[in-house]
Amino acid sequence: MTTSHKPHSVTEVPPGATLEDILPAFAGVKHEIIIGTPNLECASCRKPFNEARKRRKVVRMAPTWLAVPVVFSFHICGRCFSLHQQGGSARDGVMAAVQAYCEGDEAKQ
Repeated sequence: MTTSHKPHSVTEVPPGATLEDILPAFAGVKHEIIIGTPNLECASCRKPFNEARKRRKVVRMAPTWLAVPVVFSFHICGRCFSLHQQGGSARDGVMAAVQAYCEGDEAKQ
């Protein structure tokens, strides 16, 4: 039997879902506070947004290793959104790249 290992350790927060929906330990957390400004480059491929490369999706993720109710939101471009929509390993690759962006790791492409 083979088990697949995801290249990321975050839980994606689906549109319309709350942190309580995906992490029951935070039941009762009802409000979100948004801090910061939108990222200026795609959080997946790291290419800057401009007239041709627009923000196409916000990826919301909850780091599973934190003991506090935090959700990070990052914009991705159309190409990376297309990969994200494919699901499977393509989505896992985008999520791993967004996690690396969130953690401040350098791009590996």
